[in-house]
Order: sequence, then structure tokens, then C-alpha cells
Amino acid sequence: MTMESEKLNVQKRFAVVFDMCSSSSLIEELIRTHNLGPMRNLIISVKRLLMRESQSLRFEVHKFIGDGWILLFDVGTSGEELIRFLERLSAHFKSEFERWVAPVLKRTPTVTGLTFGIDRGPLVPMVMQQRIEYIGRPLNVAARLQTAIKDRDQRPQYKVLLSKNAYSALRVPNGFRRTVIVRRSLRNINEGKECQFVKVVLRVAGGAEGTS
Repeated sequence: MTMESEKLNVQKRFAVVFDMCSSSSLIEELIRTHNLGPMRNLIISVKRLLMRESQSLRFEVHKFIGDGWILLFDVGTSGEELIRFLERLSAHFKSEFERWVAPVLKRTPTVTGLTFGIDRGPLVPMVMQQRIEYIGRPLNVAARLQTAIKDRDQRPQYKVLLSKNAYSALRVPNGFRRTVIVRRSLRNINEGKECQFVKVVLRVAGGAEGTS
């Protein structure tokens, strides 16, 4: 038996992966105190913002991953436009976290906020369980970048780690935001060897900048 051959629908996209800092400890405390409602309210509020913004910026809210999302942007997206969106998202998260979650915590973690990873490249859509999924390296790299942004940085919140390929393609104007070239090794990427990436510090009201 042979599988019917199909022409692959390859799509070049920017993959943006973000999640919450200290989410595990936050959820553990909220479970202990039977207070998961505020976290649910926070997540719903962020989802609503993403759905609104996706209409004007034409990006796909692809998947919720427990404490964050995977977003897919067209390759024509400008760097300035994308960074400004991430700043609006961060400001909204910070405000809603302080509104819903912070008041019910006995102790707020030292690091709270969002971290982001971005890569660019080809993705192949396919239908699985009646929904569109994607396969492709950018998803894996963006997820690893989002995790690696916390390495050697005591204050990783509201920062973005991008592959040099993605940063170059976005054409972010020089001096638009503070950027730092860093070296990181990504698990199961490039045999775990250290490579250069670009870290961008977002401008978020009340968001402290950390070390590189």
C-alpha cells in the first residue's frame, strides 16, 4: 500500500512563542489556595487581546500551550510593527496580572511577566484531528529561544530572543529598541552548540530591564 502523494503547501512564517515567567510556582500556589479563577481570568483576557490584534495585524493565533501561545506572522510583517505589538501585549498582561492574580498571592515571585522567542522559516500545514497543525523547524527553534532567554539573565521578563535570520528579515530599524548580541545553546538544535542570537528589550510601563 502506498500513500497518495500530495504537493506540500510550504508557507514561510515568523513563529512567535511566548509564555509566563514563574507560571509553575504561580499555579501551584493558586491550586493550594483554591484560587485558580484569577489565573483563568488573566488567560481569557490575554486571549481576547490576541484575537482583536490578529484581525488588524493579520497573524494566526495558532495554539495555546498551557501558559502561553504560538503565534504565526506573515513574512511581510515589519519588525517595528511586531515589536510594538509585543509591547502592547506585555503591557496588557502586566496590567491584568496585577488586577487578577497579584491580589490573591501570598508571595509574588521575583520574576513575573512574559518572555518571547522568534524564528523565521518554512512551515507545512497539515490536518490533524480536524484542525490545522504545522510541522517545521521555526516552531522548534522559537520555543527553544523562548526558554533560552532566561539563561544568564536574572530579569528575563519582557524580552525577546530572535534568531539572526529572523531579526535580519524583520528589518528592525537601528536604535529602535535596545538590542544585545548573545550566545546561547539550544537543546536539540545545531547539536547543542552555542550560536549567536539577538535579544531585544521591550519597552513596557513598569517593566524593569535586566542584564543581558
